[in-house]
Amino acid sequence: MSTLATFRPSLVSWNLTKRCNLRCPHCYMEAGVKAEHELSTAECLSLIDEMAALGTEMLILTGGEPLLRKDIYDIASYASQRGIWVVMGTNGVLVNNLVA
Repeated sequence: MSTLATFRPSLVSWNLTKRCNLRCPHCYMEAGVKAEHELSTAECLSLIDEMAALGTEMLILTGGEPLLRKDIYDIASYASQRGIWVVMGTNGVLVNNLVA
């Protein structure tokens, strides 16, 4: 018997953006252009607080291409500071020597 009060989303896969620098024909999101009403940084951090309060253990930040968000490192760091293990689902094109 499960109720909302006892629900624990231990793993969350979060499509942070619809923006993408590739146009893969197999993309289930048909990613490319930023969605009209994507969440702000403050809204993302607030949701992370809710996830932490519910006991979320792992957060997969994906998209589109999450590295196209200027605040992606702030979002990932915040989740990590809240005790959530963060994984990033990226196409890897934007990863370079400057990203560590």
